[in-house]
Amino acid sequence: MNYLSEEKQFKEVLNQDEISRIQNSEIRKIREKYWRLQHEAFMNERDISDSEIGKVSKELIRQEQEELQRFKNNK
Repeated sequence: MNYLSEEKQFKEVLNQDEISRIQNSEIRKIREKYWRLQHEAFMNERDISDSEIGKVSKELIRQEQEELQRFKNNK
């Protein structure tokens, strides 16, 4: 398998294919978790308005980046 480079696996946004190419399972789990949360937020049209989805998405990205940073710091 062609794994992502160290730098690319920490990009702010990754698609599912890129996530699947992360060699470190802990990083991959973090990225999968937040991909799923983003997807669920976008699919939740009933509870999250179009005007709020951007805020929700940015907050999820912030949380994901914090979790990834904690991982890097503990490495």
